[in-house]
Amino acid sequence: MRGVRAWLLRLFGTLRPARGEREMTEELESHLLLHIDECVRRGMSPEAARRDARLRLGGLAQTQELVRARRRLPWIESLFGDLRFGLRLLRRSPGFSLLAVLTLALGIGANTAIFSLVRSVLWSPLPYPDPADLMLLSERSADSGDTTSTSFATWVDWRARSRQFEEIALARDWQPTLSGAGDAEQVTGARVTANFFRALRVRPALGRDFHPDEDTPDTRRVVILGHDLWRRRFDSDPDIVGKTVLLGATPFLVVGVLGPDFRPLVSEAMVGGKAELWAPLGYDATQPWACRTCRHLRALGRLQAGSSRDAGLAELTAITGALWKEHPVDYPGGDVAVVPLSEQLIGSARPVLHVLLGAVGFVWLIACVNLTLLLLARASHREREIAVRMALGARRGRVLRQLLSETCLLAVLGGAAGLVLTVVLPWALTAFGPRAIPRLSEVQLDGGVLLFTLGLSLATGLLAGLAPALRLTRGRLPGALREGGTRTSAGAPGRRLRGLLVVAEVALSLSLLVGAGLMVRSLWRLLDLPPGFDAGRVLTMQVSLVGPRYETDGAVRRHHDEVLARLRALPGVEAAAVASQVPLAGNYDSHGFHAEGRMAANPEQDPSAQRYAVSPDYLRVMGIPLVRGRALAASDVDGAPRVVLINQTAAARVWPGSDPLGKRVKLGGTDGPWWTVIGVVGDVHHQRLDETPELQMYVPHAQWEADSQMIIAIRATGPPLELAAAAERVVRSVDPSQAIFQVAALDQYVSTSVAGRRLSLVMLAAFAALALLLSAIGIYGVTSYGVARRTHEMGIRLALGAQPVQLMGSILREGMALAAAGIAVGVAAALMLTRILGALLYEISPTDPATFVAVAAILAAVALLACYVPARRVLRVEPTEALRGE
Repeated sequence: MRGVRAWLLRLFGTLRPARGEREMTEELESHLLLHIDECVRRGMSPEAARRDARLRLGGLAQTQELVRARRRLPWIESLFGDLRFGLRLLRRSPGFSLLAVLTLALGIGANTAIFSLVRSVLWSPLPYPDPADLMLLSERSADSGDTTSTSFATWVDWRARSRQFEEIALARDWQPTLSGAGDAEQVTGARVTANFFRALRVRPALGRDFHPDEDTPDTRRVVILGHDLWRRRFDSDPDIVGKTVLLGATPFLVVGVLGPDFRPLVSEAMVGGKAELWAPLGYDATQPWACRTCRHLRALGRLQAGSSRDAGLAELTAITGALWKEHPVDYPGGDVAVVPLSEQLIGSARPVLHVLLGAVGFVWLIACVNLTLLLLARASHREREIAVRMALGARRGRVLRQLLSETCLLAVLGGAAGLVLTVVLPWALTAFGPRAIPRLSEVQLDGGVLLFTLGLSLATGLLAGLAPALRLTRGRLPGALREGGTRTSAGAPGRRLRGLLVVAEVALSLSLLVGAGLMVRSLWRLLDLPPGFDAGRVLTMQVSLVGPRYETDGAVRRHHDEVLARLRALPGVEAAAVASQVPLAGNYDSHGFHAEGRMAANPEQDPSAQRYAVSPDYLRVMGIPLVRGRALAASDVDGAPRVVLINQTAAARVWPGSDPLGKRVKLGGTDGPWWTVIGVVGDVHHQRLDETPELQMYVPHAQWEADSQMIIAIRATGPPLELAAAAERVVRSVDPSQAIFQVAALDQYVSTSVAGRRLSLVMLAAFAALALLLSAIGIYGVTSYGVARRTHEMGIRLALGAQPVQLMGSILREGMALAAAGIAVGVAAALMLTRILGALLYEISPTDPATFVAVAAILAAVALLACYVPARRVLRVEPTEALRGE
């Protein structure tokens, strides 16, 4: 012990307390001597006891040096010293550091990932010059409420009479088959007016833009390639401009290639797909599909400099009103719409992203609460260290800065680890399909995201570290130095603070869990909704027929009939059919539905019906029920009486209270032939599961104008995808030169149709599970900390006759009381917050009682488990050992 005393005197001699208070020095010396003596008495060597004393002092020599250097070192150098010291302390407590960094990585990383997503999708401007001036223009009929389409003739008048718009362009969907350079491949494109890229203010990187004289029926055989298609299909050929490519069976002259920075967002918003090439629209007034009633084109307008959306809408309304007066038979009435392109593009993703942004905010708050609880627990082991520092002359502000520097360093490390989520998130979201989140390709880890992460990390460190730092420096120096062993008194304020934090944590977790529960029940009900067809065991594939062999309707029909005959003979095929569209595939075609004896004075005011051209076995393949009448037959061919099937909604709306069988209708215009209703089938959700079915009609593909691009639907006897390779071989055996694409099981379309809701559910459920885990850790930590601090008390009570089960019950009651308070607060908060989920729910109330009860029960069970695990330690407490340790 003489050597230990000499070492201790040398140590205090180097520190030289700034206050010169002999009593404090003597008290410190006495405290350290007692501690070293206790260590040696327990069997520790003097060298090990001295090392433990150094750790307990917490770097007194460095603290004193920092105090002396305050006046001579710049603040930045002093800050770096704090950070270096904090890093050493974190290395000394690897368990605490790892748990804290992991908690912060989840909390900060989730916020950074969602911030990067929201920033790219909602807040970043579109990648075009002056994007705020880009508008989508549309007619909006009173019948359908359609806000996306217009006609070529209307566009001609809009463009000629408008003064508020610099350019107004048109676009429509186009899916040509690219051949001649490798295997035939269907590509997504757009037919656009010659001024389309001028409206966007985009110029090709190679070649030139379209000329106005190329936008006619006879001269529209030119094309501009997208950069990705040029690189993938043409090997980035720098001499591609001036060469021809085969689209279908038609040669097109390549006049330009767009740059790599061009994003075809307009095509996504306007025609539903990501375009890879563009060709002129090529309409004129002589074509039947250029009429005023042919509303199948999307209009894009760029406002003049200094104009506004309201001014553009007022002018377009006035122009369209004049057109309705000039052509009363061609317009059904309604109004027009001018919608910013960015709003149209984002669509239904906005409420989803807002909900996710709020959810990760809750996760961040829970992570802050957890870090605060960890720091409060750790503070009890650092009270003597901080007391010694302040006794040696360190000011409270200086110690506060040191403590907050340590916490901020911890938060920055957690934020850096959380950046992994920002990299992984866009990749993970692709599993939900491109329609779930627009502009997903623009999400990236850039300087803005890094700056946000740094700012959030520092805010987390300050918010979570302030309360523990203030408690550590509250000035209880003599008491902190006199208390022996490892036990310090937390006091009632400390217990109340920890209790309030646990209550807040549980309340935040319950709010997230309720939101996730509502989404689960909503999606469950949506998927349980009968779609009107049986998607199981159905394989679909699209075939596009190109070439001179298929220039007539008869040749196309013969090809389809031969393919179906061979498919039916294939083992594992129960039935096969062709159709122009299949449910939930994202495509449909509407035609006017003019019932005999029920036509309006203006035929444009008659309802429209979704039209599907199908082969006779289509109802059997898709599992669509025939309610009454007969199905389509092989005898319903060209030249036979024209027949049509209608759905129940069409029957009830057009012929309420009467039998529609035998009734006649005209489809499209009123100058066409009569079609006889021969049957009524069940309603089918063709566009979305949560959308009420509209009027639908099914016509024999043999009686409709032949479509070279059709969908083959096959009902298999087993898993449909196992039949895909054999079915493709059969189709190619009829004509190996034709392209086959989009081979998929029908239930994949069902899954894709709910991708947005499923994304909301998965993300919200993931955040709720994370919140539940953090809450369980927080409750466990507080309970475990309380048990450890009350070991001496429990030893006394056990020695006086208390039963361990009684003590464990008291601990469980205390923990569950906090959990119950948090659940009560969380229920009240959730009742207000879940109302914002209304737009994302289907047939579920935001205040659904069953969801609230189930979530409260789950959270209570988790809290009970988190309290029970540390409470069991009471059963292992030996009274004599507990009292001897004190």
